[in-house]
Amino acid sequence: MRFMQTRRSSARDTVHSVPATPRRGRAALQPSRERIHRAALERFARYGYDAVSLQQIADDVGLHKSSLFHHYPSKSALLAAVFDTVVQGLIDRVRPLQTDDPPSAQTLLEVSLALAEHFCDEPQTARLLLQAMTAPDDSEMRRQATDGFEFYEIVAHYLDRARRANVIGRIKIGQAVPDVIGLTLLYPAIAHDLAEVVGKDPLSASARETRRAALERSIRALLELD
Repeated sequence: MRFMQTRRSSARDTVHSVPATPRRGRAALQPSRERIHRAALERFARYGYDAVSLQQIADDVGLHKSSLFHHYPSKSALLAAVFDTVVQGLIDRVRPLQTDDPPSAQTLLEVSLALAEHFCDEPQTARLLLQAMTAPDDSEMRRQATDGFEFYEIVAHYLDRARRANVIGRIKIGQAVPDVIGLTLLYPAIAHDLAEVVGKDPLSASARETRRAALERSIRALLELD
């Protein structure tokens, strides 16, 4: 699903700008999958899949590249693991949609706002998903994302039940799902470019509160909630 085309930085010009872990004390750091995932997430989200190398990720976490291969046999396998973690985090936020019966407008709003807050807490996740949504159809980024976007189905199924229960309007579910995801995802994904428009810290508590109120109004209008 495509929301907008993003401007991608050239690997030659920008790929080295992520600060590496200082070499002092690296030997004392115990590399973990969580740290590897975090470094990979930040790299993939900022530069895309093709512009990132395993060597750069290994440097970020203080590993030799050969040691990184003990955790992941390839860059593709690492991307898949990162997406698994990202998608699981999203599924955790939309889980109330699986258990709420009958469907309610309040649950829809609470889940939507929880997703928006999650993306504000994890803007790298928002940027990675935006990268995946705008990547070419035959790219590794799109393939891994498509394989793991179970949360789309959860949202779509709940909206379908809500429509049949007359909780929401007679909307087109196939259009409403990306619209809801886009409303919660886009702002955190590009907030770092919006400082001149929305203020010095676009993800501050006050900025989030303003965004939360606007988001609730938008979702109510989109889903034709009472």
